[in-house]
Amino acid sequence: MGLTFITRKRTKINLKTRLKKKVEESPLWLKALLDFVEMPQMDTVLRRLFLFAFMGGWSIINSAEGGPAFQVAVSLAACIYFLNEKTESLGRARLIGIGALTAGWFCGSLTIPMIPTVFINPTWTLELLTSLVAYAFLFLSCTFLK
Repeated sequence: MGLTFITRKRTKINLKTRLKKKVEESPLWLKALLDFVEMPQMDTVLRRLFLFAFMGGWSIINSAEGGPAFQVAVSLAACIYFLNEKTESLGRARLIGIGALTAGWFCGSLTIPMIPTVFINPTWTLELLTSLVAYAFLFLSCTFLK
């Protein structure tokens, strides 16, 4: 006779339970770090992704006219706004937003020069490419951080 549904269900690997068990066994610093991250609803993620992708596209389109300073400022303001909605603390939202911008700009400044020029459009400047990395950091921070 075939296996019953309950028997099959018991034998499957339950990843969520295993992950939860691993988190419970992890060190305190890792637990504290994981408490700082959340997974919002998918429509929230997609709306914010669209916003930051739009800002990146706008920066690329206007790259010949000047630097992406205005787009970066608007992205930072949007990030702080979204964080303030979640944390209900403007000071904390500003700190996380400015920290994300700084970290993104720093990482972009370090990693972009290491990319071979064959893979980069010759009209794109270091400032533009660094701002694209900063947009990614801003998106991640305002979407997934508490």
